[in-house]
Amino acid sequence: MNAAEGPGGLMEGEAVPKAGQGVVVLYREPYGPVRLRSAAGLRGVALEEFGPVSEPVPYRGRKGIITYWPVATREQTVVCGSLRQWRLAIELDFEPTWAAFSAGPVELRWRAGGRLRRWRPDFVARTAEGEREVLVLKPPLQESLPAVRLEVLQEVAQAAGWRVRQVREPSGLRARNLGWLAGYRFAVGDEEGLGRALLEAFRQPTGLRAGVAASGLDELTGLDLAYRMLWQRRLLFDRAQPLLPDAVAWTA
Repeated sequence: MNAAEGPGGLMEGEAVPKAGQGVVVLYREPYGPVRLRSAAGLRGVALEEFGPVSEPVPYRGRKGIITYWPVATREQTVVCGSLRQWRLAIELDFEPTWAAFSAGPVELRWRAGGRLRRWRPDFVARTAEGEREVLVLKPPLQESLPAVRLEVLQEVAQAAGWRVRQVREPSGLRARNLGWLAGYRFAVGDEEGLGRALLEAFRQPTGLRAGVAASGLDELTGLDLAYRMLWQRRLLFDRAQPLLPDAVAWTA
């Protein structure tokens, strides 16, 4: 990887200060070179709109999968290096809290124990209020990142003006419901008129099939549209229940 030198940055291969004395970061601008900066140089950089520093690869010695997630609300494809990242990407795409997000758009480098350490936090995201957050997946069966990584990340976040959030990927019923709805996240043709009929039918909490029947739409067309409206949050549902054809929904 070739890195372009930034103000106060270090070139690839040079000694990197250990954590606590400064961390250097790499990111790639869209259609541009890899940039290398100090942590403070990340302030205001829209990493949530950038791709990964480089194509992710499966963990050494472990099976992995790379997925490409076309975002529903933006002309952006998020590259996920694991199924855990992919599950979280679905949730970030579904929740209106997040205006934009990208997986692994920044790499942190520091030296510890005489060795160069590298790590890419899972996501950088921007909230609907314009706040920038770095989201990291908690290790399985653990409540927090390793202390050294958390210390380095907090150091970078403070300099860059980020918030840090440790999260878990969706699992169980929530993951299944989101995975089902994700297949309906893109609109198909002009559905405004049909959508109004469904909204009227679901003014009171109603089972999906019953509401579709009340709207006058045929069942297949109506259910497909109802699932799209659930993804769009024009219809709401009880997230504690399986999203079956008879699941109860209502107008937002």
